[in-house]
Amino acid sequence: MVIPHDIVNLLAFSVNLILLVVNIYGWLLKRFYVPDAYKKVFLELFPARRSVAQFYFLQLFEIPYLLMIDRPEALFYVNGSALLVFSSFILVMVKRYFYLQTTTFRKRLLFLLPMWACWVALLLPLFDIIPFSVKYQRIMMGIVLAVFAVYMFLLDRFRTQLNKRIREFDEDEYSNEEDFPVQFARTVKWLPFILCMILLVNFLMNNVVIKMVRDIIFTVISVWFVIYTLNPHRRIKRIHIELQMEEPVETEGKEEVTTHRHLTEEQCKNLETKMLDLVKGEKLYLEDHFTMSDLVKRMHTNKVYLSEVIANTEYGSFYQLINTLRVEHACWMLGEDPTLKMEQVALASGFSSGSAFSQVFKRIKGVSPSEYSHEKD
Repeated sequence: MVIPHDIVNLLAFSVNLILLVVNIYGWLLKRFYVPDAYKKVFLELFPARRSVAQFYFLQLFEIPYLLMIDRPEALFYVNGSALLVFSSFILVMVKRYFYLQTTTFRKRLLFLLPMWACWVALLLPLFDIIPFSVKYQRIMMGIVLAVFAVYMFLLDRFRTQLNKRIREFDEDEYSNEEDFPVQFARTVKWLPFILCMILLVNFLMNNVVIKMVRDIIFTVISVWFVIYTLNPHRRIKRIHIELQMEEPVETEGKEEVTTHRHLTEEQCKNLETKMLDLVKGEKLYLEDHFTMSDLVKRMHTNKVYLSEVIANTEYGSFYQLINTLRVEHACWMLGEDPTLKMEQVALASGFSSGSAFSQVFKRIKGVSPSEYSHEKD
């Protein structure tokens, strides 16, 4: 059964109108609403509030499509614009979420300039300034895809850098990977890319029905986000303040500066000796789920100093320190009795599971525990 063209346009108009109304409401909500339930931690919970509000507001770029829904140039315009707006502002939002220090207006303008330039070029046929020809479509498709590829490259690079920084923060506190806190950052690995891939398919297909499906998906996401913001009874998961950090500062002719010294070299050496004597002497590394906070309490010092000391040792991080000592203990056990079961060795060495033990052991020693045991036989 073929659906009449007028019915398709009516459905497309209705779905797109709902999307725009939801986004206008989302803009008002993000711009002016502060939930009473978490006013004190509002910045911590919603550090990207302004960027999200701007993102909602920018959805108004779909209005020309709503007014000219039966014109093919309007469909081409809205699909191309959506691909660029989403890909550029997703990066702006996730970066704003994790880095409280914003970039300068000039940098933001230069970053978004290709998107705005393409947006204007896509608008021209709608006002009959240039003809909507096959040649125009091919040229604009190539330009839009090139700009989109650049934004996706920058998003992927940021994601890689962010994962590295989060890993560093987690390793500074925990000795077991399963204890690493679940962060919003983990969604950066896949959610923006899925959304952008949906938009890419939508742009390449350039079909009214596919555009409707895309509108429904993004309306559902927007409604969920609105509910998430309005719900004052949801369990508040504290975000690591350290993740909301300043962007690395670059100095002329030098690498980026990310750390500051708080201790003299002599103080550092003395605290390192004290730390290693305590950790090795009392075999603290054998304690399951041992954390930096536990070590700080045992040493009666503070985390800033201790983190600086560990960062300047051969281990580099608390996680590496504890797990290296655990692996050394496991090697000693296997040397004493090669017939021991690996699960038994793992638990006796401070690991929470045999799989975690095997993974860490191979990372440090370059071979699996069983291979190491066979080499010793």
